[in-house]
Amino acid sequence: MMTTVAAAVTERMRQAWEATEYNPIAAREVLVSELLAREVDVRWGERVLDVASGTGNTALAAARRGGRVTASDFAAGQLRVASKRAAVEGLELEIEVADAQSLPFPDDSFDVVLSSFGVMYAPDQQRAADELTRVCRPGGRIGLVSWVPDGRAGRVQALVAARLAPPQAGPPPPAPALWGTEEHCRVLFGTRVSSLRSAVLTHEFCAASAEAYASLLHRHLPWQVLFAALEPAELQGLLAAIAAEWEGSNRATDGTFVGCIPYLQLVATVG
Repeated sequence: MMTTVAAAVTERMRQAWEATEYNPIAAREVLVSELLAREVDVRWGERVLDVASGTGNTALAAARRGGRVTASDFAAGQLRVASKRAAVEGLELEIEVADAQSLPFPDDSFDVVLSSFGVMYAPDQQRAADELTRVCRPGGRIGLVSWVPDGRAGRVQALVAARLAPPQAGPPPPAPALWGTEEHCRVLFGTRVSSLRSAVLTHEFCAASAEAYASLLHRHLPWQVLFAALEPAELQGLLAAIAAEWEGSNRATDGTFVGCIPYLQLVATVG
């Protein structure tokens, strides 16, 4: 059973995601999912589960390779967008409203279990890892992508978390970006995986400026909901601090923004 703190954080985030129009950001991360599906080597006819699927980037990448894919997420609204995207491409996609920490599937249900910038945000990290391995058959593969803690995305998340952490009893959930280290994932999966490999890759985000990118994230991440209680001056200060962090990743020299953000791509074999 999840702790009281983890359950409260999960419900808070579920409500925030239901109120969020995320797809404009997901559309900019399609390449990450395509690379993951290729690295995991999704094959035609394999049973694939995409956990914390959002609007379906990774589920659709697996479906394009012929997988029999189920997209799961705790926010039903995000899954409705995933279904629409699949219909546009003529792809088959099952959807299932589900919390990554309590998946409604039998043991050994899937050949491949995936998650892109999704399961890393489950507050009870060990429980989420347990669920990933439980529903993946022996010999099956788990493929994950997560922001690394010392990259700009991890630093921005830490900045946001420090500003928004509500008063609560007990220790806060561990930082999501811990999933972005191979060592932490090895601890989470333990002996339930027979092999594990990872690589740090770089994803690029383009925008008119770092400030414009921070504004995009504010509009299309749960930040818009979570920041609602901030005073205008406090909000502007936080967005300026976020933009300054992003600017540190900018490789553009023409006044625009090309943010180079590192992430961990990890593949593990179960059993």
